[in-house]
Amino acid sequence: MAQSVSATITGPNGPLDIVLGEQTPDQKSPCWELAVAAFAPQIPASAFAEQAEALWKHPLARNQGVRFWCISLADDPASVVAMCGTIRRPLLVRDSESTREEDGYCVFMVATHAQYRRRGLAKILLKRIAEWLDGPGDAAASMLYTSVGDFYVSMGWEMIPSIVSTITYPSGAFPANDQTSLPNSRLLSNAEIPELCNRDVADLKDNFEKATVGAEEVHLAVLPTPDMITYLHEWGDVLTLKTLGKTPQVHGAICEAADTWIYWHHSVEKILITRVRTPPKSSQGSSEALVSLLLHALEEARKWGFPKVTAWEPSSELLSALEFIKKNFGIEVQTGQRPNSITSVRWKGSDQTKKTILHLNESYAAS
Repeated sequence: MAQSVSATITGPNGPLDIVLGEQTPDQKSPCWELAVAAFAPQIPASAFAEQAEALWKHPLARNQGVRFWCISLADDPASVVAMCGTIRRPLLVRDSESTREEDGYCVFMVATHAQYRRRGLAKILLKRIAEWLDGPGDAAASMLYTSVGDFYVSMGWEMIPSIVSTITYPSGAFPANDQTSLPNSRLLSNAEIPELCNRDVADLKDNFEKATVGAEEVHLAVLPTPDMITYLHEWGDVLTLKTLGKTPQVHGAICEAADTWIYWHHSVEKILITRVRTPPKSSQGSSEALVSLLLHALEEARKWGFPKVTAWEPSSELLSALEFIKKNFGIEVQTGQRPNSITSVRWKGSDQTKKTILHLNESYAAS
């Protein structure tokens, strides 16, 4: 466990003595209450706690792959006034010198108690996290997703343009249409997903090896490994079980003729596309294959009563598929800058000497 640090800050009501450190067992419940209040007030704190405990057993979280950090009052350790989490990420890095796999982290769930905001607590917390990432964490890079990306710039994180497409339709109003002209596709079983992830990772590594990289560039991707993909699937499964009383059985679909597949996970009142995989050299008709796959995702959303399906960082092929759905099914589709989950990247030591080219900026990389 990382060593705790004590400090005194000046607030509007005088000095405030705080302790910053890794979450203790007694601080779990206060942390979950703070996280729910900040990010998901519609979810009971007890459900969030059960979700967190369940996911600690996932391979991605083992051996301190997931850690929570908090600031508490010095005279009352159970009074958590700020918190965040870090979760390990497998990274693929390519610069002018080499292609290599590195360890990284995602910083997530940064929250400050409403009564203690505007006192600089988040900056104190993130400064400490950055020191840990550069030191014991030994992270080549870290990522975070936020609605206030400019807040983190001064602490070394660089904002990356982030796009989202959202398909919205009234609940129960998903229209039927002639799908006979589309390529055949089918739902994936959960047992098939790990091997598809391994194929995806192998293709990505091959593409990085072949890529031309400028002297002032560094290319970065979070590897879509089985652990990365299934972590979010299990995250959604636990959430729906605790809030809706049932567990999803399906997390993706595949068009084998086009060698194209998608995964999704169940979030709060929406289906979030986890990853869209097209072959390295996309064959003709891949957009049509994506239409067929997206219709499976829409049907999954309809079954759960979710009015939205969202996809991060849509490719040109995916945008064509979304346009087809908009025109032929009369469903609203909007694409624009992500207002909430803006991607930010920080290299070790806040190194910004090279331009970051981020690949596959999709939702599987976020927590």
